[in-house]
Amino acid sequence: MKWKFLFIFFAIPFLLVGCAEKTSFKKGDIKDDFCGAHLNFQYCKCAFHNEYCDNIGMSKSAAKDYVYEQYDKWVAEEFEKFENNCQNTNGVIKSKKCVKCGEGEMVNDGRCVSVANNEKGEEGENIDEANEDNNKEEGGGCKYDSDCDSICEGDVMWKMGCNARSNICEKTFDTDCVTDMESFGELSFSKICNNGECTRNTKEIEKTKADLIREKEIWSQTLKDINSSRDNIREAMMEANKNCINGIADMTNVAIIEFSTRIASVLAGGIPDIAAMTASAAEKAGGLLEKHVENLAGAAVDYAGEALNRLYNYQSGEPQEEERKLKPHEYIKLNCDLYNYFKEVQAESDIDLDIVLENAREVDSLLQVLP
Repeated sequence: MKWKFLFIFFAIPFLLVGCAEKTSFKKGDIKDDFCGAHLNFQYCKCAFHNEYCDNIGMSKSAAKDYVYEQYDKWVAEEFEKFENNCQNTNGVIKSKKCVKCGEGEMVNDGRCVSVANNEKGEEGENIDEANEDNNKEEGGGCKYDSDCDSICEGDVMWKMGCNARSNICEKTFDTDCVTDMESFGELSFSKICNNGECTRNTKEIEKTKADLIREKEIWSQTLKDINSSRDNIREAMMEANKNCINGIADMTNVAIIEFSTRIASVLAGGIPDIAAMTASAAEKAGGLLEKHVENLAGAAVDYAGEALNRLYNYQSGEPQEEERKLKPHEYIKLNCDLYNYFKEVQAESDIDLDIVLENAREVDSLLQVLP
């Protein structure tokens, strides 16, 4: 009975020494603790709900970037306060935890050392992270699972646990970060393993954003090109209609020469081929870098016939050869045919405009939801 009592008596101090007081740093929630209290709520409303954006003069995506930037600064400041408070209360920082030194110990150069040994100039127990790692490599150093940090092998995260017999951190179970998907609207991204955690694949997200921004710019330019072509086609269509109605009254050499030049210019310019561009966009945004143009000249000849080619003979003046000239009835029919042709082109471009606008809106909506 006496020996049992002695065993219990001596075991109690060891249990007390082994249980160091630890306090983990907990960062505040961005919406509950940061927004409104440390940053004007309008920025957060714009970033997360697309409200008050006009008030702050930012888009939703720009506001979100700003909010997270300010939030990271605030978290860093809060951790600095946590670190200072830890040091002021006889503790040291380890893995974002405040570990309090035990009874009879004090902080010295970022470690807990025995007060008695410190007075003699001897080193006490060093618990900083660098020496912890060295101890683990030498075959010891961990006492609890919390002493072991997770590791990455490629994009696989391994949870580490402390082997109670050897005091060595060993693998326990793994998580394939690639299977942990993060979705933003219609877009999904696999996570990557970084510093022992499954984290956001910011590199891939930024690449996707860059592609979408480029695609948005191309659709914007395409819209301008279509509207410019439509203006030219509309003018040519109205002039052809006037010539069709007025007949030979407007069939002067000067009028024909001017008309032939305008028609040649309009048909040579073409119009953006939206069907081809949309197909490229579906495959890859970079495919839009090649400009697709629908050739109007060939289709116009098929529609209006040989008379259109003879109209081109007037670009440098009235041709001398009779067979190269347009007869009155040919000129009238050609104008009527061109009017109908351009009217059909305009109708098709109405559909193209809707497609371009829809594609631009879709790209913009994807950009809005990306972080």
